[in-house]
Amino acid sequence: MKAPLEGIRVLDLSRLVAGNVLTAQLADFGADVIKIERPGWGDDLRHWRDEGIETWWKVYGRNKRSLSLNLKDAESLAQLKALIPLSDVLVENFVPGKLEAMGLGVPVLHGLNPRLVIARVSGWGQTGPYAHKPGFGTLVEAMSGFAHLNGFADREPVLPPLAMADMYAGIYGAFGVLAALRNVEHGDGKGQVVDVALFESLYSTLASEAVKLEATGACSMRMGNQAVNTAPRNVYACADGRYLALSASVQSMFERLARTIGRPELIEDERFVTNEDRVINCDTLNAILSEYFGARSLD
Repeated sequence: MKAPLEGIRVLDLSRLVAGNVLTAQLADFGADVIKIERPGWGDDLRHWRDEGIETWWKVYGRNKRSLSLNLKDAESLAQLKALIPLSDVLVENFVPGKLEAMGLGVPVLHGLNPRLVIARVSGWGQTGPYAHKPGFGTLVEAMSGFAHLNGFADREPVLPPLAMADMYAGIYGAFGVLAALRNVEHGDGKGQVVDVALFESLYSTLASEAVKLEATGACSMRMGNQAVNTAPRNVYACADGRYLALSASVQSMFERLARTIGRPELIEDERFVTNEDRVINCDTLNAILSEYFGARSLD
């Protein structure tokens, strides 16, 4: 069976996570991804290893071909330019302005191939007050407000244990590239620039927090494993030393939970009648559930 992106060629000039996640999505659906790597070193992701194994590269370098080019060298740059007319997509994650400094700005690229879709991945986007600053996922995970919300109330903010901002940017970027490719095929036939900012990608997942701040003037605080919008949601210790992750985020689920633990009266308890009531009184509800699960094994 023909893959949906078969026949689409992608030049991947990016390094590390976001760009590689983006192009991995395209490669998974049949695109021919040519990974441009530095001679003698390759993509930096190759050097994130576990016991000598390139674990990250094995995942996000999948289904790609590699081409070693030193883009500071005139001959290598000429070889890259020769591939532009033969390609449909170019992905890069240089600091904004670096592509132009290399003589590969958008007008040059579109001069070589007017149909080329150019995905530009950066920390803060190609425009705006932070555009000129280097961007890294860790900074974005802090400035977006994610770390502020993550962790426990009596402890410091917690960064995610994975490259979360990069991964969201890669997924959003792949979607943007697909939309731009559709415009090439069914719209005006012209390639577009897809401006992918790690900050905007991760911040979009916190949109409800922005609405809450605008509407109420209050920010959510760290709540550990609990959710700011539904209850109960938590991880409960069991008698055998194992843990149970539980969420009853809609009314029917809470009612079923109450009956299952032999406490049907909780359904009509004024502290827990609605989801809003349960969020307000989540500490009391968690104490009840902790006592129940703490007396039983996970099985």
